[in-house]
Amino acid sequence: MNSLLTNLRLKWFTATRALNYSTDFVTILYQIYLNHNKIIHFRQGYPVYSLSTPALFSKPSANFISRALYRTIQNKNLPNMMSFAVNDICNATCEHCSFFSAVEEAHRNILSLEQSQKLIQDAQDLGVSVINFVGGEPLMREDLPEIISSVNKSLATTILFTNGWNLFERATELKKAGLDSVYISIDAATAEKHDKFRQKPGLFDKAIQGIRKAKQLGFSCGISTTMTPESYEDGELDRIVELGKQIGIHEVLVFDALPSGRYQERLDLVDNQDWVESMINSAKKYNLDNSYPGVVFFAYFSSYRSVGCSCGTSYFYTSPYGDIMSCDFNHAKFGNILQEPLWKIWDRLTTLPEFCQSKWGGCKIKDSQYRQKEVVSGGK
Repeated sequence: MNSLLTNLRLKWFTATRALNYSTDFVTILYQIYLNHNKIIHFRQGYPVYSLSTPALFSKPSANFISRALYRTIQNKNLPNMMSFAVNDICNATCEHCSFFSAVEEAHRNILSLEQSQKLIQDAQDLGVSVINFVGGEPLMREDLPEIISSVNKSLATTILFTNGWNLFERATELKKAGLDSVYISIDAATAEKHDKFRQKPGLFDKAIQGIRKAKQLGFSCGISTTMTPESYEDGELDRIVELGKQIGIHEVLVFDALPSGRYQERLDLVDNQDWVESMINSAKKYNLDNSYPGVVFFAYFSSYRSVGCSCGTSYFYTSPYGDIMSCDFNHAKFGNILQEPLWKIWDRLTTLPEFCQSKWGGCKIKDSQYRQKEVVSGGK
């Protein structure tokens, strides 16, 4: 009898403590990674802490965590995130764009549907559990839904980055294709400023219309915004967060302007972290208030407090032509999937001294010492 009671007490203790420990684990995990631990959305019943990570307890999140453990055990870098630029055309001319003047090679053919689907399969075989669809402007590719449909949704979450011009018209077919989340680019809280920055009259209103449609269909919706020192100093970040609250956005993802692409010559952005730290600290109040969207920063992810600059260690970028790069902003090429298997390119990239481990302390493109290296290119 004593033995039976002891076993029952042990099971009860384990069950109750396991629940508490699981809660503590999740709270600490997201606090470290995101700089907050609030749930911003429930998608298909699963809690979402950020659009940039799989929904907690979903199958892709299990794949994400399992691969992370495997990576630790094997002491080998494996990718968990890929950005795929599905095309090389756009209907805007954004001031800060890192694609045009850097990645674009108009004389080359973009990957076909079959080649795109093969890339996704190979990336998932390597362990990728987060797939970002970017461009150009990805919604200008007609067969984008077929590409999204090829993702094994039990292994990966899917995210679209778009300027929003065609989102209202195409949101329903994206939902049917299995897309999970949408980041819509908004760089100012008024139509006048935003449309001027992106040189596309009417874009702001079209983006807001698309956001409302996407929310109606059940997408996790975020604003992706790029802050310059000037726009931050002018208070634009606060205005964008307030706009996000007003229209019911789940998250605001903030990129600090990087010296890459059309900003290649903005050397004031190199080795300049003070304004970025100020910006990160200024947003803490929003993450403590559940009435606001979550606010996360690319600069925080790449800092020593989170995962560090993970390009080439757990993340890579694929151009529309199949070139593999360490990230969207480093345009050095490490191979092409039409010429050799993805795993071989990844193995070569991730064993280079510059990429064999995460760089703590920020993005390589903003580091003057790294910018001198052949394998770290700002777009020239």
